[in-house]
Amino acid sequence: VPSRGLLGFGPEIATLTRGTAVMHHMFLEDRDYAGTIGLGSLKGKLVSNDQGKTTLYALEALSARCTHLFVAPGEMVYPGMVIGENNKSGDLEVNPVRAKALTNMRTQNKEEKLYLPPPKRLTVEELIGYMADDEVIEITPKSVRLRKEELDSGKRERAARSKKKQMKALQE
Repeated sequence: VPSRGLLGFGPEIATLTRGTAVMHHMFLEDRDYAGTIGLGSLKGKLVSNDQGKTTLYALEALSARCTHLFVAPGEMVYPGMVIGENNKSGDLEVNPVRAKALTNMRTQNKEEKLYLPPPKRLTVEELIGYMADDEVIEITPKSVRLRKEELDSGKRERAARSKKKQMKALQE
């Protein structure tokens, strides 16, 4: 396994084995690039389609669709930013800044408590192993974020369709 295949693997195996696994690797030699490793991530990503501060109401609704959220309530997000990991394969555009609609009617569940698990904060090493070909890592003094290379969702869809057509043409 090349060294690039081990990026992000250390923390993942430590979590899966509850800290009981020991990982050791040794440099053997420099080799030419031999292509991609595996099939990539089997899980899709939740991608923000709106700009603003995330709300607890929206994130609680999204938590049912994902395995992990990468943002907490009150954090600023923008279109194209990856905010979580989808349960299914394929990326899903979501609105994490949607606010709860206010009405004049009183209801029983007005004071309903919302529970949200803490966000999963990934390190740069974990993000390098987790990111797809169409994503980039944004590093600022205050945060480390994963986002799509193309922020506009329409352009992302057109690029994905053209890439799919190119792959289909190469197979024929």
